[in-house]
Amino acid sequence: MTKYFFSAILFLMTVSLTLQAQNQPPVNQEDYIYEGSSTKFAVMVPDVLHFKAGVETAERMHLKENGYKFEMVIIGELAKAIVEDKSLKPYLDRAIEAGMNFTVCEYALDLFEVDKSKVDKRVEIIPHGWLRMYELKDKGYNTIRS
Repeated sequence: MTKYFFSAILFLMTVSLTLQAQNQPPVNQEDYIYEGSSTKFAVMVPDVLHFKAGVETAERMHLKENGYKFEMVIIGELAKAIVEDKSLKPYLDRAIEAGMNFTVCEYALDLFEVDKSKVDKRVEIIPHGWLRMYELKDKGYNTIRS
């Protein structure tokens, strides 16, 4: 009897979770409309998840068509991944095509013992990610850290 009771509970929980998942709103697949006045943006990104989100944001903002500048400053573990994880190259290609610029922190490359000669030539190596963000802020960029 107890076995059937727990089986029934498990079944109801599974059905409930399935229905909840089906009722979730779809991910917004439309373009992003920026209503602010800035045309220069910078984001400092330490991981793959935020890298991919940044690429998608750049594509949806139509950087070139809107005259926006968008720089991604790569720090932390992403500095290693951007060189060693070949599955990230299509994202890099898409972002550059969309008009995004990339810099990577040399300090992070050194910390993770990454061969700098293997960094994509379209990605500028800069001495320090945090300092780059301060410089971009001084140049009028809207800056955030993910």
